[in-house]
Amino acid sequence: MRVFARSRASEGVPRTAGGTLPLNVRISALIALAAVAVYCLCCLVYNAPASPAKDRIKKSATAFMEPYFWQDWQLFGPTPGSNNDLIYLQVRMKPSASDEAVESSPVEIEQAIDGSPHDSPVNPTKLPGVLLAFDAAANRYAGVATKFKKLAPDRRDAARKLLDKQFEPDFEEMRRFFSAQAKALYPDAQIIAVRATFKNRRIIPFSERYEVPEPKEHEQGILATSWMDYVPGVAE
Repeated sequence: MRVFARSRASEGVPRTAGGTLPLNVRISALIALAAVAVYCLCCLVYNAPASPAKDRIKKSATAFMEPYFWQDWQLFGPTPGSNNDLIYLQVRMKPSASDEAVESSPVEIEQAIDGSPHDSPVNPTKLPGVLLAFDAAANRYAGVATKFKKLAPDRRDAARKLLDKQFEPDFEEMRRFFSAQAKALYPDAQIIAVRATFKNRRIIPFSERYEVPEPKEHEQGILATSWMDYVPGVAE
């Protein structure tokens, strides 16, 4: 007669008919498969070519993809910068209970936006990336415009118009973005126009911060836009 010893490791394990998995394991597997299926479907819709069918369903796919899966260059560790990029916003407006238009003092908006991802580390804002793109466009525009000094005076106006036409989409995006920022700064005012000035400021390295006399952080102008008409309702 054989005696089979019962393993203590098997005690407490629920028995299932026919060797099937426990119910909680099957439910967990189904949930995981459903999540993978939803992610794959959203990837297909998000990366699909433009079409009427995509336009009907892309809003839901974008709402799922962009907060957590959108490519973001902030995920990488770039070489530490040597300059701080700054954007000063000015607003031409009529304050509440006043019919006289005034111009606000320049308000630096980039540094506050650059620090905003720390307020929500799980789902950080993409606004720093927007300003990074604006800074790059401003530098490219200023770099080309500087070369106009070498042109004959009668060719400069035509070259400037061609350059403005090339950067027209960038400045339209700036106009809309700065209009929204102006409304956030002055919610009760009747805003007429906005203007931005792009500057950079050298970061003093640690090796120089305790020198005597104390080093100065000088700001250097890059580009100042003209007054741009406010876009009503863009902040809503």
